[in-house]
Amino acid sequence: MSGELEAAGAMATAGLVAGAIEGREPGKPGDGVCLNCGAKVEGPFCSNCGQATHANRKLFTLAEEFLHSLFHLDTKLWRTLPMAIFRPGTLTRNYVYGKRARYISPLALFLFSIFLMFFAVSFIDAPVEIGGTPAEQRAALAESLAEARAGVEEAERELAAAREAPPPTDGTPPDLEIQLADQAVGLARAEVERREQAVARFDAAIAAREAAVNGQPATSDAPAAVQISRGEADGLNFEPGETWQDGLRRMAEDGDFVVVSGMPELNERVRRSFLNPDLALYRIQEAASKFSFLLAPLSLPFIMLLFLWKRGTTMYDHIVYALYALSFAALLFVTMIFTGMVSWLVWLPGTLLLLGLPVHTYFHLKGAYALSWWSAAWRTFFMLFFAIFVFSIFLVLIVILGLAG
Repeated sequence: MSGELEAAGAMATAGLVAGAIEGREPGKPGDGVCLNCGAKVEGPFCSNCGQATHANRKLFTLAEEFLHSLFHLDTKLWRTLPMAIFRPGTLTRNYVYGKRARYISPLALFLFSIFLMFFAVSFIDAPVEIGGTPAEQRAALAESLAEARAGVEEAERELAAAREAPPPTDGTPPDLEIQLADQAVGLARAEVERREQAVARFDAAIAAREAAVNGQPATSDAPAAVQISRGEADGLNFEPGETWQDGLRRMAEDGDFVVVSGMPELNERVRRSFLNPDLALYRIQEAASKFSFLLAPLSLPFIMLLFLWKRGTTMYDHIVYALYALSFAALLFVTMIFTGMVSWLVWLPGTLLLLGLPVHTYFHLKGAYALSWWSAAWRTFFMLFFAIFVFSIFLVLIVILGLAG
């Protein structure tokens, strides 16, 4: 639950950020002097500083402004999103050549899409069940629960150390480390609760299966949230396997752990982080959200490489293209996450990735740069190849920044 609340807060922040970038619609017409700079005003805005002349101090207005920033984005969002999805080339070309009043800026759309993507990621649950015989599964789940509880103790120690540490002198907000450590404690406690429910569901499933074998009605003392039906128990799979947490932990315990060659101190810091996989995942997700803006500058050199010989294009054109393209990729990822949760749409995420992304890239390039079909086709091939390369670099960077500082 705490993860969903944090994600909802991130969504609200995204709306406010994008709303702040784009501004608001004009206020009511006014006259007299500007309340901000004192200049004479006529109409809805001050001609000197640009502030709206109408200043409403009612409490309801504050809520209205919040909802307006979150959902309306000056209503430009609802004109920009369909264009970004279905006519990306026209959108990019219009914005580059000055038709901008109807659309939110590429940066605002990028921020909104990234926050929406991390909101969707919060709905992905990592598996905790382990394969093997029922006894081996039960022992592995109990061990993972004990490790999660140990993770809570470690996170609480880090929180206590952050509270006792002297204030930073490098300009960092004084309570930043405390807030991050407190969030880590909350995440670790949520993981303990999740694993406790996994153990309870497993015990309930075994009890239901044994009752079915003995011809007795299934009973369970487990809470309603973790009770399991006989049909679910019959569908249990005890094939050999392990969780991603156990695999990552085993890899970290291996003496030959190398992330970046020639940097043993960095590798050791990452290895120690991977000993607590769930906390490591949280730190990686946090780093990904903080440094997602790096995707645009990382992509820029490769886009420029594809247009070295094309006259009339500038770096500004390329960065606008990159931001709109990354916005679509984030929205596509959101769609893949939610459609993957629907049983009869499990085929759609793969189709969107393998077909939707290349088609969108082709029409985006063709329209944005006024290319022929052949020029757009070969550039699409290399653009997709470069996208994989850039994403790989980004993954390495967020692992290093998230786990090793």
